[in-house]
Parts: sequence; structure tokens; C-alpha cells
Amino acid sequence: MKVYDDIVVGSGIAGMTMALLLGRAGRKVLLLEIQSTIGGCMRRFTRGGIPFDTGFHFTGGFDDLLSEMLDKLGIAQDIEPVSLESCESNHIYFNHSHEMYDLPSGLDHMVQALCKYFPGEHDAINKYFQTEADVKSKTPFMNLHKLNNSDLEELLHDIEEDYISLKEFLDSISDNEKLKAILAGFSLCYGSPPSQTSLASHCRASYNLHQKLSRVKNGGQAFIDAFKKEFKNYDIEIKTNCAIKSVENISRRKAASVILSDGSECAMQNCIMTIHPRAILDILPAKHIPDTIRATVDNYEESIAFFSIFAEIDCHDTVKTSLTSVLSSPDLDRIISQDDTESAMAILISPETVNGKTWNTLCAFKTDSYSSVNAWRGIKNRRKDPSYQQFKAQRAATMIAQIEEIFPEYKDKIKLLDSSSVLTFADYIPPYGSAYGVMHKLGESSLWGRLPIRNFYMAGQSAILPGLVGAMLSSFISARFILGKNFC
Repeated sequence: MKVYDDIVVGSGIAGMTMALLLGRAGRKVLLLEIQSTIGGCMRRFTRGGIPFDTGFHFTGGFDDLLSEMLDKLGIAQDIEPVSLESCESNHIYFNHSHEMYDLPSGLDHMVQALCKYFPGEHDAINKYFQTEADVKSKTPFMNLHKLNNSDLEELLHDIEEDYISLKEFLDSISDNEKLKAILAGFSLCYGSPPSQTSLASHCRASYNLHQKLSRVKNGGQAFIDAFKKEFKNYDIEIKTNCAIKSVENISRRKAASVILSDGSECAMQNCIMTIHPRAILDILPAKHIPDTIRATVDNYEESIAFFSIFAEIDCHDTVKTSLTSVLSSPDLDRIISQDDTESAMAILISPETVNGKTWNTLCAFKTDSYSSVNAWRGIKNRRKDPSYQQFKAQRAATMIAQIEEIFPEYKDKIKLLDSSSVLTFADYIPPYGSAYGVMHKLGESSLWGRLPIRNFYMAGQSAILPGLVGAMLSSFISARFILGKNFC
């Protein structure tokens, strides 16, 4: 039987972060991944030699929380941000009225742009961004110094904004539907409707995105490569095509070992799960899961899902990196609630250079319902199913036509290389293929930190904040539980 200090289940950005934090603390770590390679939706793939990101596309937090975490992990020098600060880089387009809003990132520039577009809404705009900053300052776990040194009770207390919905707050400061849609726009980056998410959750997610919106050179693969490089400096073992089959030797609510899917048994002090909450309950013995926790998880709803296309723009000039969010209407509640009459699409255009050759790439992802792929659930070889391929081709053609209408300069220049449905994404992030795991809903308990078996913990995208920053931060918080103060 092999003996480890810690076993980390799942090797997405949260799992890689957790494994490295524990390894840097001098612990012997086993990182388990059910897929054949590590990285989860951070992985890249190539079509025709052109690299594309699976799930990671842009982030906030550089020059703030993300940069601090990368520095503490010892990989900051391997991650090169590409800023989307200019007004040419970030847009919101309302399809119903054919209006384009050019929105630079950076707080001062954003406020100036919004005040210009909405001259009668200065007070509402300033109040929103002040509230966003206030929530960030009142959230101790978003400050690594406090996270490292505070008592857990102080670190994790609720604030007033945790009990107010985003929609309620926005309705209280403005009647302008388009302004409110823009201020709530980053709710599409965590997939919960403004009426169901708390003001605090939204502000925590959007703060860093509004401060500085960035891509990363070489996308998600840059993170995977940086982690793998740093793993070699510590006692971190990786096992792919492997998962936990059963939890063994439980006494006084602590487990001494686990049986893996390859038949081996491993002893450990702690096990940290960075997988979907429902997958966690499938692993833990049922008799050790309180009915209250099972009911909480059963009530979770999945966040939005996307249909994505990956394409090359066939033009001579090198494109500028840009992100355009296309909204069918300002009603984000209907869009995120998968109302068939409303939708949102993000269009990311960027140059990608490999071995001295540069391609102009386009990745677009549009909200889609889980029911759209029900006919093909359970089919193992979907690539050979004509009806499924026809479904994908039709969805892709519709998206390209919409993009060409918004950007007529790209008409007949968008060369489709591949597409992905909800089912495709579920292959990377099982079991459902949602973009952001479970919704972060007002008044709903999140499953993270210590689990009912006392030496089992949870971290991950669904735990405390969405996206790259949230997934990494949840691992820092869970590491604080295990390693105590001054752990990093």
C-alpha cells in the first residue's frame, strides 16, 4: 500500500493549485485525474495546426489577486497576460437594437465610457462600482495576506450584500435596462441569473474582470505547462485514467485509505475533492453523508451551457485581440434561465502564433439548453452519428451568419474548423457539461471546505467563486483549513 500525506481528486486548475500548495508545504501528494491527461477545461487542442482553448478564454486579477496567487505558487514568471484594456478590445452588442458599446477595462476608463453612453446615470454608475469595491474590501478571503493570517471565523463571515440579489440592487439604482445589463454582464461568466445571485457573489466575480480584463499567451496550456514544470520540484505524483473507487477504514468520521479504480489501495492523511459536488457524493459512503447535505446537493442547479465554434479568419492582416458579448436583449434573467427566445454569445478574436507562424482565430460560444442534445446522450461514438453532425453543422452555420452580420468585414472569411456541444464539454468536465458547475444562488449553501468525513475537503470552480480565479482561490482556502495559518 502506498502512503501519501494528501490525495487530490481532479486535475483542473483547482486540483493543480491544491496539489502544488500542498507539495510546496513539504507534503507527499497524489494527484488523480479520470481523463488521460491533466488540466480539465484548461487544456488546449489543435485543428489544422491552430491551437484553441477548450474552456479558458479570459480572466481578471492580473496586478491583483491572480498575480498574488501565481507568485505564491512560484509560476508567475511562466504566465504572460495579454491585456484587453482598450475600447477596441471589449464590446457589448445588443442584437435587438443593433447597438454596439465599446467598453475598456480598468475602473476609471470603464466609468468614463459608461457615463458617456448614459449621461443621466452618473450616480447609478458610481454607486455600482463603489459597491463592487466595498464588497471586495469586506471579503477577507479575497486578500491573500488576510487569508494567510486570519482566523477562519473572521475569514468566512457573511456580509450584508450576501443577502441582496443583484437584480434588486440594480433596480434600486437605475431604470435603464441596457445599463443594468452591462453592469450585470459578467453574470454570464458564472451563469446565474441576476434575480437569483447575490450582489456580493456578483461583485466578487466581476471586480477583477472590471479592473483588468486579460487573456493569457498560449491560453490554458500555459497554466498546465507551468504547473507540470513546478510539480517536478516537489513530491507530487500524477495518476491519469484513475479515480477513487471506494473510501475505506472510516473511524470517528476519518478515513484511513481509499481504493483506486486501478485496484490499488492508498493510505492518506487528507483527501481533497476538486470535482462536481454530485460526483463527490457518489464517492463518499452514503451512511456518512447527512440528509441535509444530500438535500442541498440535490437542489443545486447547473449553470449555463454553451455551444461553441472554433474557426480561422482568412484575411491577410493580423487581427487585434477582442471580446464581443452579444445579447439578444437586456434581459439577462431570461437569457441565463435558458429561455428559448433569448440568448447570449461571446465572440473572441485573437492572433495565435506557433513556431513563428500566426493565425487569426475566432472562438465563439453561445448559450444553449441541456435538452438540445437529449437525443444523443449515451451515444459513445457521436462523431459517426449523421443526425448529431447535422445538428452541430446547423448550429455552427447559424452562429457564423450572426457573426458576419455584426462584423461584415469577416463575411465569407470565417473558416469553421470544429464545434462543440454540451456533450463535448461534458467529456472534459463530467458529468453535465455546464460552463461553470453549479449556480451560485442567493441563500443557497455552497459545498466546500471540510466535508462530512473530517479529513475530506472540497475545492473547485463551483465552491466559492466561478472561473479561473475562483477555482484557484477555493484551493487556497481549503489549503488554509489543512495547513493552518501562514501556509503560503
